[in-house]
Amino acid sequence: ATPPPPDRGMAAQPSTGGPTIFDVNSGFALGPAGLHNIYEDGNGRPVPHETFSADEYSFYEGVISRLKAEVEREFGLMSLWFTAPTFITRLVGNESWSPATMHDQYWMTHVDKNNTEHYDYSGLLYLSEHGADFEGGLLTFYDPDDEVTPVLEVAPRPGRIALFSSDVENPHAVNLVTSGRRLTLSFWFTCSKENEFLNFLDGKVHQRFGNTEAGG
Repeated sequence: ATPPPPDRGMAAQPSTGGPTIFDVNSGFALGPAGLHNIYEDGNGRPVPHETFSADEYSFYEGVISRLKAEVEREFGLMSLWFTAPTFITRLVGNESWSPATMHDQYWMTHVDKNNTEHYDYSGLLYLSEHGADFEGGLLTFYDPDDEVTPVLEVAPRPGRIALFSSDVENPHAVNLVTSGRRLTLSFWFTCSKENEFLNFLDGKVHQRFGNTEAGG
């Protein structure tokens, strides 16, 4: 199958600057225009959509499955589950842009598990290239003893994957994107079965963990 354009689900979000995130599985998008869901209208009613085809959903599911296998192989894990939220991130560089909310300040050093407790393993699949599609935007890991001293920088390029455990041993940040458009698939896995989130990928809103088929 052919992969869909990474930011197609963000069409309602202006690309004037700063971050936009979109979760293909749940349909939620958060950006300059606020929070909305492409799978429902403003009153929470399902809406017909043709944003993604069945083949494109299948492609996305296959990518997540391969990434899960790679995390299991890299860290020697026997039990691991896909979890939520997981999203595509678009960072747009614009020197006249300024953050409107805390969410917009994506360059702050953080630990993933401090933000979402059930995250155990983090991963980033890059969809654009540093120095060609955008400037700035390097991924920087810091010494966990002071969270200030840089110990590793990762330059994104399409197909490159960064995998790391989600806890305090890996404080990190994305440097400010100064120009262009940086696209990344951010994904997380959990060692807790109760926090498994299925790849529903059916064009409907889903917010629950486990095998629940209903949204809500």
